[in-house]
Amino acid sequence: MSNETLVIGGTWQVGSHLVDLLINHGSNFKLLVRSQDKQDKLKEQGIKSIIGEVGDESSLKLAFVGIDQIFLLTSNAPGMFDSQKALIDLALQTGVRKIVRLSAEPADAECDMGMYSEHGKIDNYLSLAGIEYVILRPTYFLQNMAAMHGPFIKEYNVFSQYLGDTKIPMIDTRDIAQAAFQVLQHNDFNDRIYYLTGPKSVSFSDFATVLSDKLQRQISYQSISYEEQEAGLKSAGIPDWVCDTVMKLFKKWAENEDHMVSGDFEAITGKKAISIEQYIDEHLTVF
Repeated sequence: MSNETLVIGGTWQVGSHLVDLLINHGSNFKLLVRSQDKQDKLKEQGIKSIIGEVGDESSLKLAFVGIDQIFLLTSNAPGMFDSQKALIDLALQTGVRKIVRLSAEPADAECDMGMYSEHGKIDNYLSLAGIEYVILRPTYFLQNMAAMHGPFIKEYNVFSQYLGDTKIPMIDTRDIAQAAFQVLQHNDFNDRIYYLTGPKSVSFSDFATVLSDKLQRQISYQSISYEEQEAGLKSAGIPDWVCDTVMKLFKKWAENEDHMVSGDFEAITGKKAISIEQYIDEHLTVF
């Protein structure tokens, strides 16, 4: 065993930040990628990778050779329980010691939200599989604000969302990567589920207020109906399975305005999570 880490999902938001941390600390790792094109681009950057895909047992067997631990992040899709269950089983068979899985809050195997039910089932299976594990469940990404609302704010100084005055402890994806890096580096956090949040619960109105102050122009938040939000997601091309899950989650949040902050990020990293003020300062050009 070479004490090497295999990063699955290393070209996405959280994964790319994790890769930067691994590089900066001289860690021994490689990425699992799906195409020769991605492998060639990573090679140009001096990053090791191997071609394979979750759900393809033969390619995963090759990818797992010499691997001590896995960071596991995949896209949300129906049937992801089956593919990740097979990956966990194969990891056990091939001698992988540990899996760090990026799940989601609120993962719950018994819930009626498809995506979060799948996450809950996978988390349950991993926790009982007999392999060392860490499960990270982050809440709403701060980066969603730029992705979903940035262009509209920039052009019209307004953004809309179905959530009313609900306050959510939004977290920066860089903090999620920082927590993942720490639990990969240390075994003190093994065999637990951690809930990752920002330092404070904030509403979309709060975000608009801070953004207005930072930009020195008035930014308005408009609370819209369930139906308007659902239509907006569908018109943006969001798959029905994801749209149904997201709308059920938004409804759950909208009906419960008390969303607690977790101390898990600080316990893992010894740092304060990034605030909305810091996030906005660093992303002003987006808005």
